Parts: sequence; C-alpha cells; structure tokens
Amino acid sequence: MKVVVITVLILVLFFVSSLYMNHYITRSSEEVVNKIEKLEESIEKNNWEEAQLYMKETAEEWNKTKKVWLIFLEHYEIDKINIVLARLQKFTSIEKDTEALGEIAEFKLLVKHVVEKEAFKITNIL
Repeated sequence: MKVVVITVLILVLFFVSSLYMNHYITRSSEEVVNKIEKLEESIEKNNWEEAQLYMKETAEEWNKTKKVWLIFLEHYEIDKINIVLARLQKFTSIEKDTEALGEIAEFKLLVKHVVEKEAFKITNIL
C-alpha cells in the first residue's frame, strides 16, 4: 500500500511541476515578446534612440528568462534565439531597419515555437 501511495504522490508532483513549468514558459515568453514588440514599433517609427533603449530592455529580459529556460528546455532552441538576438542588437546599433525588422520577426517566431513545442498537449506527449 505504501508503494502505491508514494507512486501516486510522485506522479502528482510530476504533473504539477510540469504544469507550473508550462505556465512559466508561456508567461515569460509573453514578457519577452512584449518587449520586442515595443522595439519593433520604435524601429518602424525610425526612433533609434528609443529603439536602443528597448533593445537593451529586451536583451536584459531575455537574459533573465534564458537562465530559467536553460534548466528545462533544449539548449539548441535557446542558442538559435541567442544568435538572432545578437544579430538584432547589431542591426539596431547600426540603424538598419529592414534587417532589424526581419530579425524581430524571426525572434518572435522562435520564441512562439518554443512555447508551442513545450506546451502540455496530447500531441506533444505522444
């Protein structure tokens, strides 16, 4: 009987922690995407001073998020996002709007892909 109770408790703990991790990844990705959308708006307006500020905020938010994501997620997904962010920082610093907007689109796509891939859905479990 003890074995059954312990097994059930472990399973419950596993599912609760999985749900929490899923919630954290979704919430943190929304925060990063919100920052990047502010950057996108600044670039579209050709307001490069504001864009530099939002670029710094985005990089700080991503670095904070990345620390936790590295614990739970596959590193190659995070590496792709890091590469895109590095290119975006350079394009923003040299004020190349077309290239920066392309990198923003790729950044958002990669972050959303990670969220969908890690979502707690039956298609991801099977």
